[in-house]
Amino acid sequence: MTAHVGTPRLTVAICTHNRYKALRDTVQTLLASRGFARADCELLVIENTPPALRRPIPLPDDPNVRAIVCDTQGLSHARNHAVRHARGEIIAFLDDDALVCDDWCDNILARMAGGDLLAVGGKVAPHYGGEAMPVWYDDSLAGHLSCIDWSPTPRFLRAGEWVVGANLTLHRGVFDTYGLFDTDLGRRGTHSLLSNEESALLGRVGLNRVFYDPAIAVQHVIPTERLTTRWFRRRVYWQAVSDLVAGTVEPDDPAHRVEYGAAIARLEGHRRNLNALLAEPADAAEFKLQLRAIYLAAIVFGGGGPA
Repeated sequence: MTAHVGTPRLTVAICTHNRYKALRDTVQTLLASRGFARADCELLVIENTPPALRRPIPLPDDPNVRAIVCDTQGLSHARNHAVRHARGEIIAFLDDDALVCDDWCDNILARMAGGDLLAVGGKVAPHYGGEAMPVWYDDSLAGHLSCIDWSPTPRFLRAGEWVVGANLTLHRGVFDTYGLFDTDLGRRGTHSLLSNEESALLGRVGLNRVFYDPAIAVQHVIPTERLTTRWFRRRVYWQAVSDLVAGTVEPDDPAHRVEYGAAIARLEGHRRNLNALLAEPADAAEFKLQLRAIYLAAIVFGGGGPA
């Protein structure tokens, strides 16, 4: 590819942790996209894999395509490292298992062109491997896989909506004014599914000031190992922990205990206890009820959750 000239306006930051095959597909798709050929884009890969597991990251010889190492483990640390090393005034965070649409970079630059928007999130669609889906799954559960599709038209977020770090663009001024990602939040390798680091930052900005643009679209590759009831239960449990750490829920809120009791009461009579939360669900409706009860149990019982 031809070397870019000048300082890029857009930095695409990909933080990665020991997912080299997924990273390769993500990088190749980005570099092959029409939008990345612009002279005002750069790619910055942040290697957050522990030293003993690291492999070379093959990248083209281009001054606007770089890999840097963040030795401090944790997604928030890696993202903050990206902010410090990015040369663009606009920083687009892309997961290492997300595939951009062909005009992704162009659409980001067009949306941010006026300089009025500080934060923009895009559509994230699930990309499955083609295998038969389990009986307990339907697309209403895709939100647990960091997938969102709020509107066919661009608009500001509404109450109860959010954007995800898999496809999140921020103006550099956000970090100058509101600070960096909270390093007490965010995933640390594969040992936890702690999250909320981007939500905490955007909460300081003001969620009503966050814009959603479905044209800034990516596909989130969903590996088979995530399509298990155990993974979803862990994901929901860690979401509850994340919300407690972030202070977005109160552990002693009586409404949670009431809702938990109501959820348990809707399950089969012989399974109206904690064992019901681990029973094999018959369909997506039952599984969604189980997941909600797991979330509430983790909050109500102060850290309890699925085995």
